[in-house]
Parts: sequence; structure tokens; C-alpha cells
Amino acid sequence: MNVLFVIKGNEPYVSQQAQIELAVGLQEKGVNVLLTGNFSEEVEHYLKDLTIQYKKVFPKKSIDKKYTEDFKQLVKEYQIDLVHFVDGTSSRNAIPVLRKTNIKSVIYFGSASLHWYDPSSYLTYLNSNIDAIICNSQFVYNHVRNQLFGSNKEKAVKIYKGYNPDWFVDFSPKDLSEFGIPQDAIVVTLVGNHRKIKGTKYFLESSYHLKTDKKVHYILIGERTQQASFEAMKEKSPIKDQIHLLGRRDDVVSILKSTDIYTQTSLEEGFGRAISEAMSVGKPIVMTDAGGCTELIDENSGIVVPKKDSKAIAGAISKLANDDALRTQMGNNAQERIRSVYHINDTVKATLNLYQDLLNQ
Repeated sequence: MNVLFVIKGNEPYVSQQAQIELAVGLQEKGVNVLLTGNFSEEVEHYLKDLTIQYKKVFPKKSIDKKYTEDFKQLVKEYQIDLVHFVDGTSSRNAIPVLRKTNIKSVIYFGSASLHWYDPSSYLTYLNSNIDAIICNSQFVYNHVRNQLFGSNKEKAVKIYKGYNPDWFVDFSPKDLSEFGIPQDAIVVTLVGNHRKIKGTKYFLESSYHLKTDKKVHYILIGERTQQASFEAMKEKSPIKDQIHLLGRRDDVVSILKSTDIYTQTSLEEGFGRAISEAMSVGKPIVMTDAGGCTELIDENSGIVVPKKDSKAIAGAISKLANDDALRTQMGNNAQERIRSVYHINDTVKATLNLYQDLLNQ
């Protein structure tokens, strides 16, 4: 079985690790995988140590005829049986090559932003040449099925995006004194690309309502953290000197390792990469009831609160801050849940079964 596995490649390695490890796992199961993307130096550094073929081939613009020709050549040269798309721009340019061929194709989807009435969706996820849409949670699976009609509903396939705590063992915890955070503080962290849908304002506003004698520090990481509205909310907080807006960071996992509580206050979430990373390093979770992310935890590994409810978020954070034993136990349970329920090995098996089913049709 020859599979062309297409990712973005130009993002930090840790943000693409689950997809790369999936490709590596499939290779170990006997699949001949060719990995393509716009690989950064960091990603290439890791790829050189992995037993997988890769080529730096990617579209340089939304419609890229040269990429289409390069893709066509790869399909022919490597006698590809199946293409696995993780990058939407690449799929838009590559799908036309698959017409009138026997090559099967699957595409990964991880949010609730696909709509049948959007014409552009028929260039990618809803294109008739796509044989299966891999949905990373039950929430996303239900959403995607609602955008399909008739027998096409069967194209939606639920395969959880697995992780592995062992990936993060070699990361050293961050010395948070760099940010003025004392060792005895309770550290609460949120990571994201801070668009409105991430509900970041409710995270910051929760600092107004904490009920604890512990010294709690908030860390906010990601794009757009230093926008004026967040600075204004910080200034209103009774713990304003304990709120740290750090912007984009390359040491997120190390910071997570030094965190006591991970919080996600999204209004909608397909599954949650940062949540999976925090669970993998043994952190208890406080999250809003925002969709697929709630599938990640159970009552023993985190606390789910209503969306847009700053007081409820503060209540959950306070509960964990005030109970050291509960916080530690929930963190351990979160890590074990990744190992036992959402491990990358299960993702590899389910993906291989999907490939085989499609190729045997």
C-alpha cells in the first residue's frame, strides 16, 4: 500500500507531531508512506531522525498550477494508492489530479466550520473525489454528517486524534521565575490563537472571581495575547500583577510542565490540541462545554463548566487551587486517560483499517 500523506509542515513541530507520528506509525505497520509539506527547518530536523520518506513539496499560493503538476508527478512516480490530506490548501490543488483514477483519498477535519452551502467546501472536504472525511471527535463527526446528503453521509469517519505522553518526557519544566512567578504559586495556563471563538475574555475575567487564599498566577500564551482589550481586562483584575500575557512561545510544553491547572474557555472546540498536550504532561483540566473537547476528559481528570461563565470558571479553578491532592490526582488521571483512551497507537490502527476498507471496495 503506497500512501501520500500531505501536511502543512511549516508550523512548530509540536503542533504537527500527532499527524507526523501517525504517518510514522502507519509506516511501521507496513504502509509505504511518502510525507509531503512545506517543512520548516525544525520539522526537517525531526524528520531526518525518523524512518519515513519525505519531500518538501507544497503549494505557494491558493491556486498553484505548479504544485498540481508536482503532485501529479509524485502520484505517478511513487505509484500512489491512497492520498491522506491534512492540509486544505494542498487538497484544493491536488484533488483534480485524482479524477478518473482509482486512487482513494481521505481528508482530516477537526472543527465545526464545514457547511454544505459554502461553495468553496466543494473544492476540498465535500469534493466528490474525497472518499472519507476523518473527524477527530464525535462532535465533529456529527457536524460533518449533517453537511452530507444521502449515502455521502457514510464518508464521515470518527477517528480520535491520538497523543502519547512519552513524546514529552524529554522536555524540561520551565523556570517561571523568568516571568516573576514564585515557586509556591498556583499557575493556571491557557494556550491558543486568541480569536473570539476561543473565549479568552472569560478566562481573564475569571480572575475577578477567584475564591482562594493561594497566590494564583495566570499565563496566557498564543497569537494576539497582547491586544488592547486583554490588557484592559488584566488591568481591571484584582490580581493584575499575577497575569502574564506572553504572546507566541516556542517553549509551550515546558511551560505546561510547570503549570498546575490547564484551562480552555472556548465557545466551540473540535477536540483540543493544547488540552491533549496538557493532559499528556499530567495536568488537570478546566474547560467549557464547547463541543468535542469535553470528550477528552471525564469527571476524574477535569471539570467542565458552562460557556461564557467567568464565575463558574473561577469556581473550578479555585476548587483545584484549594485542594492539592485533588489537583495532583486529576492530573495523573488525565495523563492515564491519554494513554488508555486517546493513544496514538489506536489512531494508527483505526486509520489503517480505514485505508484497507477503502482499497478493498
